[in-house]
Formats: sequence, C-alpha cells, structure tokens
Amino acid sequence: MVRASSQIATVVFLLAALGAPKARADVLFEGYSKILSGGVHVGYVVSRYEYDPRKKQFRGAYFLKTGALGSDVTESLKAVADVDLKPVSYEYTSMVGKKTKTIDAKFSKDKMTAVLTEEGKSKTIRNDLPKGTFLSNFLVYLMLKSKNGLQAGTRYEYTAIAEEDASIVKGDALVEKEEKYKGFAAYKILNRFKDSKFTSYVAEKGGVLGTVTPANSINVELVAKPNEAVGGFGMNAAIMKSVFGDVPVGTTNPLSQAAKEEALPATPAPAPGKSGGASK
Repeated sequence: MVRASSQIATVVFLLAALGAPKARADVLFEGYSKILSGGVHVGYVVSRYEYDPRKKQFRGAYFLKTGALGSDVTESLKAVADVDLKPVSYEYTSMVGKKTKTIDAKFSKDKMTAVLTEEGKSKTIRNDLPKGTFLSNFLVYLMLKSKNGLQAGTRYEYTAIAEEDASIVKGDALVEKEEKYKGFAAYKILNRFKDSKFTSYVAEKGGVLGTVTPANSINVELVAKPNEAVGGFGMNAAIMKSVFGDVPVGTTNPLSQAAKEEALPATPAPAPGKSGGASK
C-alpha cells in the first residue's frame, strides 16, 4: 500500500511537472532589417534580444544574409550574457562564398576559451579579459544599464569582444543627440570600433532602428514587415530555428508596432441619440 501510494505520488508529480507552464524569456527587441549598399537592397538581417528571468541571462542572436551584390555572405550569432552583461558564451558562424568559419567561445572567471575553425582547421584562443569586458553585440543594453543610461552628450569608452574573430578591442560611443529617425524618436550615436566608424539610431528602449557606415556606403534599416527585408534573398526555416529556436515574426519593435496600430480599424462613431445617455 505504501509502495502504491508512492507510485501514485510519483505519477502525479511527473504529470504536474510536464503540465506546468514553462518560463519564457522576455523579448526585448525583435526585427527584420534590410541591408543597402549604395542605396541598393543587397540583403537582410534578423535580430532578437531577450532576457530570461529564470536563468537571469540576456540572450542576443542575429542572422544575416546577402546576395551576390553584397559579397554573398551568410552569418549568424548566438550570444549569452549574465544579468550584469558579463559574457557567458557565444557561437558565431559565417560563410563568405564557399569559405566557412565558426567560433565557439566559453567564459569563466574573466577568462575566454574559444575554438576557431576555418576551412576545417581548428585552433584554440585563450585570453584573460580586462575588467568590464563584454560581448560587443550587447553594447546598447550595456549603455542602457549604465549609471547615466542613454543620454545626449554622454560618451562611453569600453573594451569588448569582437565576436567575428574573438579579439578584444577598445571602442567608444558618443550619444550625440536626440532626433527623429524615419519619424521615430531616437538617439543618434557615433560609434568607433575596430577602426570602423558608423552611426546608429537607437530607440529609447534599446532597439536599433538603423545604422549608417559612410566609408563603404552601407546602411541597415529596420522595416515593419519581414518580407520588406527578405525580398528575393530567401529564408530557410530550419536555419532560423537553429539560430533563434523558432522563426521570428519580427513584431517587437517600434516600426512593426506602429504599422499594426495604423492597420487597426477606426472605432465607428456612435449612432445619433446613442452616445451613452438615455434617449429622449
């Protein structure tokens, strides 16, 4: 009898565990952006940032694809940081033409161990991290969490990991001013990282609305609908699921939300004599 009761209790526990709702990460930003080179649509990038309250971790991921006019590049990143945005791990992959590269990096006690594989040949990169080093993909969220937050006239000097080669690089970002970007309130941020200078337009909550790189005439522009970014470049659902866990719908951003609000039907005017009071 005791054994039977124990078995019943075990079954009840398993059913409860299987039926219990699983904590989901909070999506902070998700969107599709088109990549323009000299004004020509050459590809797209899908990005998502989320926070997992159960694990107390930030996760950032993106998938990028360009066609022949954009050097035929496919690139993805899955990055994880703790609640203070200290690096935990990341996986980076790229294919340029037929040349492939992957980086699998892990972090522990201010040390990085990364395995870089190019064209079938692997090497291990080990580095000590200077205090405050973070994954460059999380720059905007680190700025948001700083003492001053995003504030015009504030300069941020930092040391970050460039995920594409596992190097440790110094950079700086100047929040120049607040201005409208395609009709949306944004902070104009002047960035310098890895000898590259570019301007980004960032929403108040941290989503990047667009970037401009004058040196190579590359612009990246957030769009309201996925098909505006993907165009004829194609999308593989299996690859998207391997990067994001699902296929992003791209609606957690200011442009998509504004487009959704515009599409809502207008509330019809009340009929005469039925405006809320009793008819007379």
